[in-house]
Amino acid sequence: MPWKNGQGVTREIVREPASGEDFLWRLSIAEVAASSDFSRFPRCDRTITLIEGAGMRLEFAKAPAQLIERRYEPFVFRGEWSCRCHLLSGPVRDFNLIVERDRARSSTEVLGLDGRPLKRFVEDGWLLIYCAEGSLRAGGFEAEAGDTIQLEAGHHRLDG
Repeated sequence: MPWKNGQGVTREIVREPASGEDFLWRLSIAEVAASSDFSRFPRCDRTITLIEGAGMRLEFAKAPAQLIERRYEPFVFRGEWSCRCHLLSGPVRDFNLIVERDRARSSTEVLGLDGRPLKRFVEDGWLLIYCAEGSLRAGGFEAEAGDTIQLEAGHHRLDG
């Protein structure tokens, strides 16, 4: 889907609700081919994580600039902030979690399974697992690179 400002493309992975213009939360991957302004999402917190490419510099009107050049390091900022993205060297792909802050909570955690099982507990809501590299198993599902698993609240074991 095109960005709200028409300057890029996003592939929505999952969101709540599943359709409509507004959402409580959304998980997506953006393809950023050129330096541009990011769309604004009032009342939302945004987490952006570089997954491919050399990186970008985010410039904000209301906060210090942020260099995003290391893969798999989440960065959180307010969705209503004016944000200009300057690509460092060519296109990038980034992983995004956008959540309406007054009605939901979220966190983005990057895990390396390295053959060791990990356990996670989610009290309420969802556990969303994006497999960036390799493969993993969780909740009776298997995922390969680029797949996402959505699990209900509870205790979960992740194997890679």
